Amino acid sequence: MNRRQFLQAAAIAAPLAGARSPIEIGGRKQLFFDGRFVEQSRGVKRVTNPPVRRQPVLFPAREWESTHIGSYLSVLDDDGVYKLWYMSFAGKGLPRLCYATSTDGVNWERPELGLVEYRGSATNIVIAAFREGCVMRDPVAPPGRRYKTLMSLGGKGGTLRVLASADGLHWKDEYPVLPFHADSMNVLFWDERIRKYAAYLRGWNPLRVAPRTEIERERILSPWSTGKAENVRELWGASSPPALSTEFPTVLRSDERDPAPCDIYTPNVQLYPWAEDAYFAFPSIFRHTKRATERIPLSGVVETQLAVSRDGILFDRMDRRPYVGLGVEGEADSRNAYMGYGMIRRGDEIYMYYGGGAADHGAHLVTPGGKPAASALFLAVQRLDGFVSMDAEDEGEIITPLVRFEGHELQLNVDTGAMGSIGVEMQDAEGRPVKGFTEADCEPIIANDVGHVVQWKGSDAGLMQGRAMRLRLTMRRTKLYAFQFA
Repeated sequence: MNRRQFLQAAAIAAPLAGARSPIEIGGRKQLFFDGRFVEQSRGVKRVTNPPVRRQPVLFPAREWESTHIGSYLSVLDDDGVYKLWYMSFAGKGLPRLCYATSTDGVNWERPELGLVEYRGSATNIVIAAFREGCVMRDPVAPPGRRYKTLMSLGGKGGTLRVLASADGLHWKDEYPVLPFHADSMNVLFWDERIRKYAAYLRGWNPLRVAPRTEIERERILSPWSTGKAENVRELWGASSPPALSTEFPTVLRSDERDPAPCDIYTPNVQLYPWAEDAYFAFPSIFRHTKRATERIPLSGVVETQLAVSRDGILFDRMDRRPYVGLGVEGEADSRNAYMGYGMIRRGDEIYMYYGGGAADHGAHLVTPGGKPAASALFLAVQRLDGFVSMDAEDEGEIITPLVRFEGHELQLNVDTGAMGSIGVEMQDAEGRPVKGFTEADCEPIIANDVGHVVQWKGSDAGLMQGRAMRLRLTMRRTKLYAFQFA
């Protein structure tokens, strides 16, 4: 440390009178998807960003996929081997759970596993009769139960069950957990923030909603506790289990901003692993087209939207534009698009996958002429952290609340394009620019970078670590996604 840096550090070490408690961010990445890090602003707005590109990666190509593939799927990265579980349909009866692998996220192989045959042929089927549910890898489970999924069995005696597996292929352990029929892509994951499992299910109140419950680690394979419902919803008759209604709190539902009638078909809540306190939901929104003539709404079209949350409970479906909308008429995703569970990070991009179909929901996966409608599994590529940004169309400014960080450099995930720019200033608790870290000291930033390092002339950001400070970001024609001290 030279003399100038020593004197600068001594000056900023002085107590800041009247400073409010800062947000302790350490060296963890922070996203701009809500107002947590926006204390003041002008000329900026929050914007949902759909995937930057999308393309089909799997079409029906096997006899057991002859009617449809999708719409529900799960994907994860297992040390560079990408694993995909997806549903397939052939004729009548329950769908099958199938398995595929890839090393690049685009080209997928269907291994012949020798677990389930179809008409005498080896297949990539892992469960011969499967009713929905995402596949997840459990970081706190013993090796023999490392993979889990939720499956809802209808009919007499049917319940919601947890299935467990050592490898995601051999599913032999089955544990009834709820005496309800929740016929959706139910989501279950371990939430390290609360040190419990979180489950997002299908309920009816009065139309489809997404209730949530928490499960203690030691209770995950035992019957889960429930509240008492205000009304028992026996949608499928007295011989079948009832639907969930108000036994658990609802976290996602349609409202007056949605066209009536519509509801939440799948919740698809995911804990984002590359930033702090970031939960993203990709609910499929089901718009009913024959509500007046159907006791249980089944006919309609489906798209995927985006909702954001800091705790996995309070969600903001900030706008109602599609995150993954419908394709052009006749394409394999022209009538429904269901986002799959899981994300794969490849460098500065996130690979997500969704199931698309060219038949209306309720048309039994076929065209009006009775032939199987087109379907496919699609890749949707998102910028790292790019789901939501704070945008300045012309000139704008953001001032963060007081924060305290660890690290020696400030990195921004930002896109200024060629005509935009962003500058960063550090301020003390009273809003005074810190000497050496003023906007005038900041080197000009014109960049499209997921981790651009901010430079101040002759000053090291590490001089401010451990101190209560705020950031003032001045923007012009810029999209700002995230910041992190490292």
